[in-house]
Amino acid sequence: MAYSTCLTFTARKVVVSCFFFACVATATPPDISIPNEKLANPDVAVYRRSPQELWVYDTRPEIGVGAHRLDDNSIQMMRAANLRLVRHTMYWNQVENTTTPGQYDAKALAKWDDLVSRCERSGIVLLVVVHDNAPGVHFAQRQEGYRRFAQFMAAMVSRYSKVKFWELWNEMDQSFTDLFGAGKATVSLRERGKMYAEMLKMAYPAIKQANSNAWVLTGGMTDWNEFPRGIYEGGGAPYFDFMNLHTYGVPVIYGFVGRGLSIYSVMKDFKDEGRPLWNTEFGIDAGNVVNAWGIPHARKQPSEDGANFDAVHLSTWRDCVEDNLRRKLYVKALGYQWMAGNETAKEKLKKEAKLPPGHTPDDYGFGLLRADGQTPRPAYNWLKEANPNRSLVTLPKRTIDVEAFIPDGYTPVGYKFDYKWRKPWMIIKGVTVDSLEPTVIPLQSESAK
Repeated sequence: MAYSTCLTFTARKVVVSCFFFACVATATPPDISIPNEKLANPDVAVYRRSPQELWVYDTRPEIGVGAHRLDDNSIQMMRAANLRLVRHTMYWNQVENTTTPGQYDAKALAKWDDLVSRCERSGIVLLVVVHDNAPGVHFAQRQEGYRRFAQFMAAMVSRYSKVKFWELWNEMDQSFTDLFGAGKATVSLRERGKMYAEMLKMAYPAIKQANSNAWVLTGGMTDWNEFPRGIYEGGGAPYFDFMNLHTYGVPVIYGFVGRGLSIYSVMKDFKDEGRPLWNTEFGIDAGNVVNAWGIPHARKQPSEDGANFDAVHLSTWRDCVEDNLRRKLYVKALGYQWMAGNETAKEKLKKEAKLPPGHTPDDYGFGLLRADGQTPRPAYNWLKEANPNRSLVTLPKRTIDVEAFIPDGYTPVGYKFDYKWRKPWMIIKGVTVDSLEPTVIPLQSESAK
């Protein structure tokens, strides 16, 4: 597990106090009197990644979006709404499409070369999620699959060194791959988490060696308790950077908040609550609405169903984004999806829903755009007008003094510091805090000076 959580200055309303601590190992924190004064930096968190490493990160929540398609028009519309963080899938089995490890498809790589270049020019920050078994990779020989995946990831993060964020697998606790026991009735969710930790122990060092500037997210989990516990119990904590969750259900806000608080509780159980928590999928489509509440016009709603579907879609995005701005549960939250068709109850919708002329169920799917990939839906217009990323766009970086609780005699390398109250409370001077990624501060033992 991570070494310790120091002091976190966030508005993450998971606890009543403005402060929360996790001590080194299992010791009880000393009784320290804290002056009754307003903290200078309420939007900054400090996380003790290891004895030799402290992270300082911006807790102002950022909203992003997942996108299956990233054409130039989509990129322009994303930037017009001040969306910069975009999740896009790299399918392992399309890039490495033979049973020969390290043999990559030239056309697939060329497409990625072009995509990464276009995104960089336009200010889009990619989060690349990698999943789907390469040919010849399966559960029976999963250890070899983990090694092969680590080799693949090292090659990709080296080739695309300007891509900062990499998400390892997608909903791997329940589906999309059998490498961690999904689909195996005899493999519990906790055991699946332990298998995932085995993969992390191979992939994470390979990624960091290939590109030390890369950040690694766990794959977005649909389970918020047993699977992440398995990751920690399997010794996986040192081998990923950001915890990551997917939250669905109707109403979506219930899962968005409740499941986030639940996985945060797991992190806290393992003394790791200061680690950044991301959400890389939340959203709703018309099929979810129908499965939960029925066809709108059949419930004496307006005779045309499309407006109702749009209204629920808009309220889902608005409720989740606004709640996260207040609660600061997720550092980054990426909604599903930029332009996705309807994925649920599609046949029922085709037969029974009353939609405007020329519209299909896909126009009321998860997407912020209609099925044509160009027409904005109300949720997109709200995001553009409300601009929840405004503070990040206006002030993406800040240089500030940071307060930290370091009880074991370690001090920062390359920074001036003093003790404002008394040891072990420390003020680290002149820390540049980036809204996109943590600032890493090396630490050394005072005895090593």
